[in-house]
Formats: sequence, structure tokens, C-alpha cells
Amino acid sequence: MIRKRRKPLKKKVIDVQINKESCREKILEFDIRRTIILNMYIKEWSMPEYRVIMTKPEIGVYIEIYYFPSINDNIPARFATVGLSNSIRKTGKPIETEWMLALKPDLGQENIDRIFTYFCDLIAHNIENIKSSGVPRVMTESTLAPENWTTKALLIDELRGESEDLEEIKIGEEVISVLWVVPITPKEAYIILQEGIDAFDAYIENHQHSIIDPTRPDK
Repeated sequence: MIRKRRKPLKKKVIDVQINKESCREKILEFDIRRTIILNMYIKEWSMPEYRVIMTKPEIGVYIEIYYFPSINDNIPARFATVGLSNSIRKTGKPIETEWMLALKPDLGQENIDRIFTYFCDLIAHNIENIKSSGVPRVMTESTLAPENWTTKALLIDELRGESEDLEEIKIGEEVISVLWVVPITPKEAYIILQEGIDAFDAYIENHQHSIIDPTRPDK
């Protein structure tokens, strides 16, 4: 048998730096958080189409919002956050929840950019002004809501109509909840505030329009 002499390894032609990062470093920690949460979203809703990023470095806010388009007329479109759970309120406590907004495929006759802007406004208000993530929570009628929507108020509640796997997501020792952001009409906000969430559920059950239709009549 003739053995060929191995060629000596050539000197590296690419000069690279290899850095080891602790999993507690903020950038890598967020990468891990994104991987886990986004994987859960994709598993349920398929691939996202767009993403926007909210940042406010002075208070450590870095939030990604993903748009998951409807794949047919029977499947809602969704907007969902990654990183809201890691944001810090003025109280010094992390929010510990992510948000999901589900809409009819036509997005209530609004464009994606307009809804992204509205969702970002809601998130910023939540970080700046709300002291806890307790639900249900009602935000009354606001001029920030998209112009074509009749649902100018907002309900934040436990996730419904989605996979149970999304209700709580474990990231290491941390368990975060995904909350449902629901545009509601001024009348519906009044029902919740005066009669409670059960009365609202009964009202919606008898409504001819879907709860994810942001243009439903306010009557």
C-alpha cells in the first residue's frame, strides 16, 4: 500500500476573533428569548412576514413586533411581541408578558404600517403608565386607534382561542404569559367596567360580528 503524505495545513487566510459570551449578557439573553418565543409563534401561525423594532435604550427597552399574515379567509392575521416580557416598568419590575393582537384578514380596512404604529403606541403607554400586568384591563376610547375602526377602546385579557402552549412560555426559570390585546367598542368597554368580563363575554357571544372584527358596529 502506498501512503500519500498529508499536505501540511496552510496558515489561516481569514483572521477572525472568537469571543465567548455569558448567557446572562443582555444581547445573548435576548437572542435566546427570541428563539424560544418566536419558535412557539411560528409553530402555531407559520412564518411572519414583517417585523418592526421598538427601542428606548435609556430605559432598556428593546421589543420586536412580528406580523403573521392570514393564510386564508378563515384564519386571523396576528401581531405579536417578542421582548415586551423583558421590559421594565417604572416600578422597576419586568412586565413578564408578551402581547398578541388577532384581526380579521382584511385588518379592519387598515394597512399594516398603521396597525404597527398603533400597537407600538399601546406598548409605550403600557410601559410608561401601567403598574401591573393584571387582567382583565380596559383602556377607554382613544384617538390613537386606527381611523377606520369602530373599536377605539381596548381590552387586555388572558389568551383565548389559541393553543394552550402559548398561554405560558418557559424561558429558563422564568415563565411568561402571552396576553390577548382586543380592540373593543366604547359600549363594550362600558359593559366590562360596569358589569364585568362575564357580561362582555355574553354580549359578544350574541353579537353577529366576530370579536376580531375591529369594524363591528358599536351597538
